[in-house]
Amino acid sequence: MNKLKIYKLLRTILILTAIVLAILVVIKYYKSYKTDSVAKHTIERIEEKKEKDEETEPIQEIDEEIGGYKVVGIIRIPKIDLEYPILGETNQNSLNISITKFWGNKINEIGNVTLAGHNNLNGRMFGRIKKLEIGDVIELTDIQNVTLKYEVFKTYIIDPNDITCILPEEEGTREVTLITCTNGRSNRYIVKAREINL
Repeated sequence: MNKLKIYKLLRTILILTAIVLAILVVIKYYKSYKTDSVAKHTIERIEEKKEKDEETEPIQEIDEEIGGYKVVGIIRIPKIDLEYPILGETNQNSLNISITKFWGNKINEIGNVTLAGHNNLNGRMFGRIKKLEIGDVIELTDIQNVTLKYEVFKTYIIDPNDITCILPEEEGTREVTLITCTNGRSNRYIVKAREINL
């Protein structure tokens, strides 16, 4: 084979590789968009039902599922424009769908509830929680559509085998812990917040 043929073959391989990579990126972003769209529509249904039932039923419960997983609450973080349903089970499949309840009591109960989410490079799910600072607000809506506000009091990085973050920092309070992997996936990024007592 002469050099020209080798060059043409390498160029063809590079072009095909670039096309395949571009297709994979488009597929990944489409799946992300579709997942976020389902999460957004679920929250809209919950809000519509709440408004509709407010006059007739004093207690309304969230009765939604996504991908076969029960929705046990909603997380909102206004500073980073985050709003997702919280799924009641944590596994690889549920983590690809939304934020999940990893550990603890029910949402908004006394004690610490730990929520897990992927740290996506495109900012989805917990991809922007590193922007949170002490004093920022996290809102959690529980299964009975009651929303409480929590104030961030601590952020730090831990080893993936360290599970002490699931423990409450202060007994007798309501706390939420957000956990995600670092972009290198070798450690875990933790955000802790405590209920704001008005």
